[in-house]
Amino acid sequence: MPFLLSLAPLVLVLLVLVNLGTIWRRLPARWALVAGALGGVGGSVLYVGLVFQQRSSTAAIGFLFTPWVFAVAAGSAAAWGFGLHQLVHTRQALRGGPRPVAVWAVAVGFLLASTYYTGRDARSVAGFLRITRAPADARVLEDAYRGALARRDYLQLAAVAAHPGTPPAILLAMARSDDPGMHARRRGLVTLFGRDSLAVVREVLRNPNAPAEAVAALAASPSDEVLYDVAASAHATEAILRDLARRRDGSLVRWGLALNPRTPPDILERLAKDADDATTRHLAGNPGTPLPILRGLGASGSALARAAVARNPGIDAALMARLAGDAEDDVRLALALNRGATREVLERLARDENARVRRHAADGLRRKRTP
Repeated sequence: MPFLLSLAPLVLVLLVLVNLGTIWRRLPARWALVAGALGGVGGSVLYVGLVFQQRSSTAAIGFLFTPWVFAVAAGSAAAWGFGLHQLVHTRQALRGGPRPVAVWAVAVGFLLASTYYTGRDARSVAGFLRITRAPADARVLEDAYRGALARRDYLQLAAVAAHPGTPPAILLAMARSDDPGMHARRRGLVTLFGRDSLAVVREVLRNPNAPAEAVAALAASPSDEVLYDVAASAHATEAILRDLARRRDGSLVRWGLALNPRTPPDILERLAKDADDATTRHLAGNPGTPLPILRGLGASGSALARAAVARNPGIDAALMARLAGDAEDDVRLALALNRGATREVLERLARDENARVRRHAADGLRRKRTP
């Protein structure tokens, strides 16, 4: 069924091509057809370009929607072209009676509305690109911030939040904002220009200039996605981490706590007792996870968890020796890549049956011999 649905835009295009002669005889349809073709091709090219610049590992799935993007863009552009024809021939339409007048009103209304919203989005994208390319000038970025804030333009606000030159005072003001739009995932086609759809305040937390007070301010965010970043932040104090562990039990917050080396050991122990697969992997890779927990995870049935333990620089020689004999190649490979692996373990792995394990173990031994 999904395959058949994906063919619908192609079928629509074929129907238009089959009836092209009939359509072309009518002037309004000619305007719509030309505009639709240009809009469909232009929209598809733009969409594919935006998919290419996405950071997500699943971004390639977006290519599957290209036919639908073409259909939507072509349909919208065709309606716009028809509306433009009606606007150009207003006098003729108004003389034609009630029905032509009604068609004119609907077509011109769509033309004006679509032009307005497209222009608004184009302005937003142009401002976003201008901000991302702006120099690290505090005054320029402050002006951009105030203008975007007045328009509630979250795409541009995200650009300001991510800019390496944004002053800490502006970042803190963003973090303290109670505007729900600042904490919500950004949506809409314009978000594709930003490489991600992170909430504005999440961009704040990722900015190296963000002051520690921003983490404290965002600890009260209503969004679990934001709280994930707070829980994983190096600036999160023990009080903040304990408060999050007490107040919120969502999976995202648990993952953030499990990732953070500053999370108190008793919280990590509590997470280990009732952990899902993702939390387990985060705990296994956390250098701050207590060794008894790592030993337990190193003996778990999950190869992914054991591999994460093997990569953890905080494991001791006894645990390394045990993991060096693991039946899974990926676990032994992770151990060979561990910069903290002992010489004895690396020498054992250098004789491993897996060529990749042997190669990386040999590299590790060479590093240890190099003064």
